[in-house]
Amino acid sequence: MKKLRLMIALLLCAALLSGCAAPQFGGLSSLFNSVFGSDGEIPRFDDMEYERPQDALDDIEKNLKQLEEAFEKGSPLSTITDLLDRCYSDYYHFDTMYTLADIRYCQDTTDDYYAGELTWCMDQYGEMRQHMEDMFYLCGSSSMAEELEENYFWEGFAGEYADAGLSVYNDATLALLHRENALLTEFRDLTSAPVVKLEDGQEVELYSYLAEAESDDYYAARDAYYRQYNEELSRIYIELVKVRRELAAEMGFASYEEMAYAYSFDRDYTAEQAAEYLEEIRTQIAPLYKELEEYTLDYPYLDEEELFEVLCRATEEMGGVVEEAFSYMNQYDLFDIRLSMEKASKSFQTYLSEYDAPYLFIDPYGDDTDVLTFAHEFGHFVDAYYNYDASESIDLSEVFSQAMEYLVLDYAEGVLPEDRLENLRRYKWKDTLETFAQQASFAAFEQAVYSADPETLDADFLNDLSLQVAIDYGYYDGVSEEYYALSWVDITHFFEQPFYVISYPVSNDLALQIWELEQEERGAGLEKYLEALPRNYYGMMDTAEAVGLDNPLAPGRIAKIAADLRENLGITGSGFSAQIGSHKAA
Repeated sequence: MKKLRLMIALLLCAALLSGCAAPQFGGLSSLFNSVFGSDGEIPRFDDMEYERPQDALDDIEKNLKQLEEAFEKGSPLSTITDLLDRCYSDYYHFDTMYTLADIRYCQDTTDDYYAGELTWCMDQYGEMRQHMEDMFYLCGSSSMAEELEENYFWEGFAGEYADAGLSVYNDATLALLHRENALLTEFRDLTSAPVVKLEDGQEVELYSYLAEAESDDYYAARDAYYRQYNEELSRIYIELVKVRRELAAEMGFASYEEMAYAYSFDRDYTAEQAAEYLEEIRTQIAPLYKELEEYTLDYPYLDEEELFEVLCRATEEMGGVVEEAFSYMNQYDLFDIRLSMEKASKSFQTYLSEYDAPYLFIDPYGDDTDVLTFAHEFGHFVDAYYNYDASESIDLSEVFSQAMEYLVLDYAEGVLPEDRLENLRRYKWKDTLETFAQQASFAAFEQAVYSADPETLDADFLNDLSLQVAIDYGYYDGVSEEYYALSWVDITHFFEQPFYVISYPVSNDLALQIWELEQEERGAGLEKYLEALPRNYYGMMDTAEAVGLDNPLAPGRIAKIAADLRENLGITGSGFSAQIGSHKAA
């Protein structure tokens, strides 16, 4: 499985987003420092220069050829490792330029230059991944394989890469990856600045119009977008599903879902276990929507400076590595929390490999709920900062992001007025219900789509399924049928990161356990967060066991969460159905 963990860095696309320098913890950081000579000082983000990384592709080919010749000549270990360092340097330069192009495109989706550069990087990334795998097999099949395992790679490397015939990259897989990237470019182009025709015949740029529209006009324009773009977005999605199924078959997996679990996310539970987990959510948590009484929330305006101040003071209160990470982020401008209509409609944390630096991006609403979005991505930032982006377990990464949301609400006392903080707590419990029920429904949607006969897939199939999972998981309001049928196109993960969404409910269980400890004793939850933070264990389940948290898939966990939600949402069992549709994009 270590092979899979290492290859994740080569398989996952970017984006997918007084100070202190990052501390040195050894391990992966030692490779970065040996290659780049890092002393902790990096440019501020705006000073990081982008260049199309064609040179990295050219150089890695030359270095691989020299590596092959060095093996043939029987060159010493020092010569071999120097060439390997150069190959890694080429890869990290390419990856960093790719990430810069992605971030800058997301900062302004109308920027044609970075849109084009992002497309180029996406299209060439398969070739770079192939070169890296060629490097592994060249080393693993050499007479120095055991020596390299002991002195350069990881335990088990020689056995895992002894047979080059097991390589997953060939002309067929590269062609499929190119096709996938072309479809993703179509998706981004189509959704970056959509134009809709209103009932009066007027054509408007959707996002700019929505920013100024009153309630009725807002919903009319939104629904017009869904109707006018549904067929084309459905076509792109269905083609992506077909390409990914072909890719899974070419790489030797029984299904794309199996491939995503094992290869992309390296999960320590199976798709079959996940299906049982989703069914428990459907039967035990989804019904809470029907019992939820009217749940009134406010969305007070919060500007960029106020948002920054909330997180700054909360992290100062937490202290330690959390405060250190925030200070580092601020020192080098490794974040974008601006309110802008040109920004991509998503929030993320990514990593700039060549600088050993995480980067945080959010597309804010301009209200108090941005505190939770910022906290979520900052939780990812802390993890990446401390562990040098050792993100083998996506589920574990989501524990740190979701737990940070809960912790910030406790450590922001005195920063926001108490009434607004209490409103945010109420919002967070509503959001917690949605994290379990809605994200579980999205996971069920994906399972159904990828297991269906590809020839049966069309827009009607997807729309009917979207409405059905909204009904099954309790949040369909009984009125807005068209919205719940068509709004699946808003879930970016469906297009860009399939089978990611199951991570949200599973990891939120551990996040809630951390929050519960914080309620029992001030600082206890934060202490548990920091205890789990080092990547000392294989995955989320092993980490939970090691630090004394309950396994999210253990019997009774969903029933416990349902009871907690009932208590914190004030559900007495005699309520009535009420729509509490998501304020945030998934």
